[in-house]
Amino acid sequence: MDTVLGLLGILVWIVTVIALASAVTYVVVKLFPADKPEKDEPTADGANAS
Repeated sequence: MDTVLGLLGILVWIVTVIALASAVTYVVVKLFPADKPEKDEPTADGANAS
């Protein structure tokens, strides 16, 4: 019985660590979003200005 409880404990630990990592990642992405690159406006001939 101890082995089953130990395996369940490890499983709960793994799920908890993954959930915590996911939550931290979600919060960081929401607080510090990546800057979107500016799109170049096409010129009259269809080529980009850069």
